[in-house]
Amino acid sequence: MANSEYEYVKREFEFDRCLPPSNWIVVRIDGCHFHRFSKVHAFEKPNDENALRLMNACATAVLEKFPDIAFAYGVSDEYSFIFREETEFYHRRESKILSLCVSYFTSVYVMKWKDFFPNKELKEPPYFDARAVCYPNLKTIRDYLAWRQVDCHINNQYNTCFWMLVKSGKSEQEAQLALKGTFAKDKNELLAKQFQINYDDELAMFRKGSSVYREKVETTVKIDDYGEPIKRPRLKVTVAHVDTIGTAFWENHPHILREGKFMHGFVKKFGINHIFSPCNWIIVRIIACQFDQFSTIHSFDKPNDETALRLMNESASLMMEQYPDIVFGYGFSNEYSFVFHEKSELYQRRERVLPLHRINADTTL
Repeated sequence: MANSEYEYVKREFEFDRCLPPSNWIVVRIDGCHFHRFSKVHAFEKPNDENALRLMNACATAVLEKFPDIAFAYGVSDEYSFIFREETEFYHRRESKILSLCVSYFTSVYVMKWKDFFPNKELKEPPYFDARAVCYPNLKTIRDYLAWRQVDCHINNQYNTCFWMLVKSGKSEQEAQLALKGTFAKDKNELLAKQFQINYDDELAMFRKGSSVYREKVETTVKIDDYGEPIKRPRLKVTVAHVDTIGTAFWENHPHILREGKFMHGFVKKFGINHIFSPCNWIIVRIIACQFDQFSTIHSFDKPNDETALRLMNESASLMMEQYPDIVFGYGFSNEYSFVFHEKSELYQRRERVLPLHRINADTTL
């Protein structure tokens, strides 16, 4: 930024929250209004295999982009990314870590949409919120992953029963009543007797979610003088649908996490919601990441590409139409600032869910 008399607004009002050292960092992203999004795009119920594979492709791209992420776990419209405790990624600045993960994930989702839905138009932009939670040791990380996988099983078993009942002719209210108070064994029995479905035969991706990590594979690095391949172990990002609650997977992959046993019901207490102070105007400034490279790849006119600037303006206009609490926006080049009214109670002024992630950008608050 150029120095000017207005520079004080950055120096005196912008503060970077750094996540505590020696803690594992989990960034969990969740789709916003994905019930509507799935209806608009006619996703299959209870699970749309292509939609889940698209999410997995996005997570794979995030791991390839950011080597500090050791592991990711996804189910439905959410994904958790685990940064190692020693990471110094962007000096552990929360706003950088959150905005980069969620914006890159969203951008890849849009770019890869046609790979998984070649016959469907993307009718409205997908967007996600994100939170960062710190965990003090490997035991709590293991239990965090166990918590998410238990939720995956419970929700998927219920949804499988629910949508089979609806498809058989029941209304959604009738299906809810039929399942009220049932246990896992009751649901398995319902699927077996009424629909001849063995729940254990359902796709593992539906039942266990998706794990994304780096697997050691033998890769040919060169050919020797005798025409023989010389191979070396290399890490490759892999997607698998495995049990992360038990010990077998972790024992076979000690380079990811080490074994730990802990009760996993308490992990939620580490979550912290940062709330903006009341009676303060909030400015969210987004700055595009690596846009010099982006503009070169897409052959933007220099020094200014009028069409690119109009696209930024159109994106800002859509943001203000979607969120009336934004009273003003100002943009130039590859950045935009959005002003929220001092009386705004949008999402109870929670920092992590302010809706500025539908534009691919780095966000400073």
